[in-house]
Amino acid sequence: MDFFEAQDQARKKTKWLVLWFFLAVIGVVVSVDLLVIALAGGGDPVPLVVLASVVTGGIILAASGFKSMQLSAGGSVVAEDLGGRLVMPGSTDFEERRLLNIVSEMALASGMPVPQVYLMDHEEGINAFAAGTEPSNAVIGVTRGCLQRLSRAELSGVIAHEFSHILNGDMRLNMRLMGLVFGLVVLSMIGRGMVELLRFQSISSRRNNKEGGNIMLVLFVLGLGLLVIGALGSFFGRLIQAAVSRQREFLADASSVQFTRNPDGIVGALKKIGGSEMGSKMKSPKAIEASHMFFSNGGMFSFGLATHPPLDVRIRAVQESWDGEFVRSEIKPVASDRKTKNEERKGPLDGLPGAVVLGAASGIGQEEHRRISTGQELYRGLSQQWREAIEDREVAQAVIFGLLLAEDDQLLLGEVSFLEKAAGVEAKELALHWQAEVRGMHSARKIALVELTLPTLRGLGPLEYERFRDITRWLIASDGHVDLFEFMIQRVIERHLGSHFDRQAFRKIRYHNFDRLLPEANILVSTVSEIGAGSAEDAEAAYLAAASDWKARFARKGVSSHAELDEVLEKFDQASPLVKRRILVSCVTAAARDGTLSSREAELLRTIADSIGCPLPPFPGELVEGEI
Repeated sequence: MDFFEAQDQARKKTKWLVLWFFLAVIGVVVSVDLLVIALAGGGDPVPLVVLASVVTGGIILAASGFKSMQLSAGGSVVAEDLGGRLVMPGSTDFEERRLLNIVSEMALASGMPVPQVYLMDHEEGINAFAAGTEPSNAVIGVTRGCLQRLSRAELSGVIAHEFSHILNGDMRLNMRLMGLVFGLVVLSMIGRGMVELLRFQSISSRRNNKEGGNIMLVLFVLGLGLLVIGALGSFFGRLIQAAVSRQREFLADASSVQFTRNPDGIVGALKKIGGSEMGSKMKSPKAIEASHMFFSNGGMFSFGLATHPPLDVRIRAVQESWDGEFVRSEIKPVASDRKTKNEERKGPLDGLPGAVVLGAASGIGQEEHRRISTGQELYRGLSQQWREAIEDREVAQAVIFGLLLAEDDQLLLGEVSFLEKAAGVEAKELALHWQAEVRGMHSARKIALVELTLPTLRGLGPLEYERFRDITRWLIASDGHVDLFEFMIQRVIERHLGSHFDRQAFRKIRYHNFDRLLPEANILVSTVSEIGAGSAEDAEAAYLAAASDWKARFARKGVSSHAELDEVLEKFDQASPLVKRRILVSCVTAAARDGTLSSREAELLRTIADSIGCPLPPFPGELVEGEI
């Protein structure tokens, strides 16, 4: 199964999730109605039952809607609720630095934006989670126990497991589930509040006012009843969590092994959880709401409905020869920071033969095309000095400005003048410096550099972001014609930062059939066909190869404006995962038809994929040894 199919399965599970939720709501409403009938004490209970049903259902739906709206802001909401602290890109702590390096390497290897990382300092158990509505606003959260007790290989296995949840669509499903489950437990919260409030009322005040005392008693019993019924809602919530998440954990474990090519990593982490006194326990009172998101069971009482398979079952699924012995985990001494062997290595990647790319095209989304070693090569192919520099917000902006500056002297003069007025002399000088630094760099490293700036750029203030966005838009439009790479860079930046700053909600899928998007597919494939073609005949041959299985025939037509390209990408962004896979296969086929994949073509393919919310891993190059 590739991650497109996994995403499609997760999307289909969402429909069942909604059905299970409404069945649970009905069960809770009926329970409240029975409680109201019991407290009515005779008479006609129908009006009270109708009122109770409407109020109860309304509270549950409103609570779920509120929580879902809150979660639409992204994974940072979950991380902060669980007591997480944002790990800043410039952290000098060795353990935090190692964690950031691993996350960056895996993001580059996956072709997705580098997520923010949160550390739960007070959690001693070994656990982690991924949260967000899409890769653009995803966060990775880890406990302090993970950093202190796991080796680099084991920590990589855990993080790879969480990346799998992001790529396979589990993260989005889990966020929706978290919003719905909150609605089911809210009655328990209300009942607990009523009981806590009313039990402090003095007995004497009830005796002085018999009528008032009777009302207080009824309210107390009602609160107690809601507390019990809320427990029923919690049970339904746990049932749904278990039904949704257990099988997805096996898939994520297998994906982790494929990603890292090291089964001992994730197996070692699971063994240490089993051998540790703290295990994977979470102390946060809100952990139960997110229990289905964690790497391992957070230690919450599950009523026999665990959200994760047992540790021994997970271990044997990866390592059949396991002897059944867990590993006692101890806190490791903090290592001193050191430079990575061969870390300063730079140099362009060679172009890939078209046959290699064509062979990979049919398997887009397969785990074997995603290797952490590729991310390590890209990450370490950028000098340590560069990586440290872009942790500064001004430098990170200057990198993007430098990528967008024109090479033509006449155009460059006007762009530099504007940049100096809009951002200042220092910003102009930095942008010119980075323009010179990235000139001639291979597309894979160029895109890697852009993705590594994202965690730093998310640290901009709202006004800083607006200024940065406006400057990039002006630089792109300044030459008056469509430059595809510039446009794609802008779309990638605005997609990933817009999701963070504009608090975009869950994206809806509107197109489930590829044939509905054939005119838009024609524009994209035509554009890709023309980028690397030496002649009109070559472009036509590439186009026909890519469009050979389409039901309708079109004349080759490339993109004519920014607005047209933006509209095309927006539609594919709203397509189902399987539709996205098909357009990417067509684009890769067109690009590699001439036997080679140029840097320019690779830039376009990667940015098209990113623009439609579909990470496309870079193709493996020469590996670089050594690690922190």
